Amino acid sequence: MTRALNRTMIVTLVIASARPAAADHLTVTVVDVAGGMAYVDKGSKDGVVRGTRITFGKAVLVTVEVTETSAVVELGTLNLAIGAKGTAVVTPGASELKVLPKPRPPEAFRDQWPAAEMPSATQDPKLVALGAGGPRGRTSVTVIGRGFAAADKDRYDAAGEARLIASFKLMTERPLAADVDVAGRAYREGANSKERVPLFVRAAQIRYGDANNPRVALGRLRYAASSIGMLDGVRAAAHLSRIELAAFGGLVPDPVSGKPETSASRFGVEAVFDDDSRWRPRVAVTAYGSTWEGELDEKRLAVSASANHGALWLDGWGEAQAFSSDNPWNAKSVEVTGAGATASWRDRGKHVAADITYLRPERSLRLAAALPPEWLCTQQPQIGAVSEECTGGDSWASGSLSAGMRGARWSVDAIGAIGRTNGVEITYDTSGFLLGEVRFGPQRLFAGASAGRASFARWTAGQIGMGFVMSRRLDIAASYRPELLDYVAATEPMLMHAAVLDLHYAATANLDLAVSAVGTTGADRDVLAILSTIIWRPIQ
Repeated sequence: MTRALNRTMIVTLVIASARPAAADHLTVTVVDVAGGMAYVDKGSKDGVVRGTRITFGKAVLVTVEVTETSAVVELGTLNLAIGAKGTAVVTPGASELKVLPKPRPPEAFRDQWPAAEMPSATQDPKLVALGAGGPRGRTSVTVIGRGFAAADKDRYDAAGEARLIASFKLMTERPLAADVDVAGRAYREGANSKERVPLFVRAAQIRYGDANNPRVALGRLRYAASSIGMLDGVRAAAHLSRIELAAFGGLVPDPVSGKPETSASRFGVEAVFDDDSRWRPRVAVTAYGSTWEGELDEKRLAVSASANHGALWLDGWGEAQAFSSDNPWNAKSVEVTGAGATASWRDRGKHVAADITYLRPERSLRLAAALPPEWLCTQQPQIGAVSEECTGGDSWASGSLSAGMRGARWSVDAIGAIGRTNGVEITYDTSGFLLGEVRFGPQRLFAGASAGRASFARWTAGQIGMGFVMSRRLDIAASYRPELLDYVAATEPMLMHAAVLDLHYAATANLDLAVSAVGTTGADRDVLAILSTIIWRPIQ
């Protein structure tokens, strides 16, 4: 009997343990109400899971989110206050069950992607005989037109230029090309009115190599070296890893009209170091000389350097010239004729830049034969002498600092500059400019102020205007600029008024037009000036 009783107790315990645990009633309290939800103070550690039912009076709510110490129920139309009590029916050890959807059978993915098509099924290659070139080559053409006119009550002045810039690739398999940069010009007044040069050629060369750095170039070169301009001659360069060695020589065109001349020649060598390392440094050293009427003229050494890394850009240059002991400008045997340095930082709409420049007048026998003496040096009157001699030591120095910021709908830019002139006497000039702009959709409002002082006058001016983007092609801006101008020789300041109209029109993807008109009136002058520019790129 004892054994039978023991068996009965064991079976009873097993059956009892196999039954589900009895549900418990847990009291919960509302601790917060927000956004149609009520938050209670019991969570998963107390046995509350997603789907647990909580009774508030006669209403039964279901938990939708649960953390370890809290739970959330949707109120629906029920209103509960903080502190309200409810009863949750929880089962010890219960956990939320998530039923995964049935997987899609493999047959459901059949024929979901089209069959791959071989590239050769759609290609139509053209047969080219081996050893023969293709088309004659590519041509790029740009036409630039400029016009300027100014008129007052007594006279008017006008000038115009039509400029053609073109490159012709003569061979496709070799970097052989020709470049032309020629302009037709007309002047009514000004520096070129006496020459009346109808044609000005800036470049007419045949080159082998890249347009910006050919290995060989022959003809009217746009530039002979990093620091030297036009030359009627030849330049040849050889590349040795990161170093380029070049030599050049030829005749110097007329400095005013650009006409070919045989009176002056120029020759020299250049070494360039160009590296693609972190700072991308580039240094060019040029030694060159010239002759005039068979006599040795200029002897110069020029250095230019640049580097950039990230948002920082650095540039610098310098030039020294040797003079003969009997030079007519009273110059020293060796003088620094110019130097300058620029540092700029640009990053996401913000920019800061500083610049300093030092210059002396250009002096050579070639320029002395073409320009008035006062253009090459300062002449000091001598007591008892009819002629005036150069005093030497002429120079100009200037420095500037600019900064700006740009946002999504606004921008602010400012610049300040100071200059020093060493001539008959030492004089200084200063200037500053501030401009701000705010954009309202296609419209923009801008305002600015400027002030400055020179040896002969000082001025203070303001500016306010509006700009309008009329369409994707047309942009118009109009502004008014009052200016208070005070000449040193005047008895009182003069108030000037100026109205400015700017128009930019992109007629097509290859044709751009710009017109600026400035009308100025006041005690000093009444002038209307118009500047127009047309840029046409028929072949690119």
